[in-house]
Amino acid sequence: MLTIYPLRWSGRLWRLLFDVLVVLWTAAWVLAGWSVYQLVAGLQVVADAISRTGTTFDTWAAAFENAVPGGIPGLSDAMRGLAATLRRSAGEPLIQRGMQAHDAIQHLAIATGLFTALLPIVTATGLYLVWRWRDVRELTAAVDFVLAAERSGRVREANAILAHRAVALLPFRQLMRASPDPVGDLAAGRHEALAAAMLRRAGTRPLVDGGSTSPDDR
Repeated sequence: MLTIYPLRWSGRLWRLLFDVLVVLWTAAWVLAGWSVYQLVAGLQVVADAISRTGTTFDTWAAAFENAVPGGIPGLSDAMRGLAATLRRSAGEPLIQRGMQAHDAIQHLAIATGLFTALLPIVTATGLYLVWRWRDVRELTAAVDFVLAAERSGRVREANAILAHRAVALLPFRQLMRASPDPVGDLAAGRHEALAAAMLRRAGTRPLVDGGSTSPDDR
């Protein structure tokens, strides 16, 4: 079972705070991307106006063609040909260009909206999620180590391992806070304080010998 947050509130609180901030950050950039999409997509009204102008030309040309009197040799065909030419040269091209512009603006709106949202989300949120996943795995491993040592009854041996890790890995400030003489504690076999400091750094409670419950675990 994964351990998402440390057992100690000192480590749990700042992780909760950062998780909430990252969620708000991600939501803000999703909203920004949506706003950019809507802003660019609003230019489609220009493309639609071009298409409507072409449709209007088509309607006028069709009305003109229908109004041409028939049966006038030469004149009727010439007038109908003029109407057809107007439709081909003015109406239909405007309709096509308006539709093409509409599609191009739609694609541009999607691209700019996604770019606006995804760039900060992938960089900041993505990096945080990678770190958070590694942190959860480390927390889970620390809790599993504690439970395995307590189940097996090898708490003293586990404390010895943790004490050596504490001397090797903890910053000097935390090391000296845990023990005024870390080297002397190691030599004398006094491992509990150093082991507890190492486990606190890992985000879990100290080892409990004999099946008792630590105050940090309540």
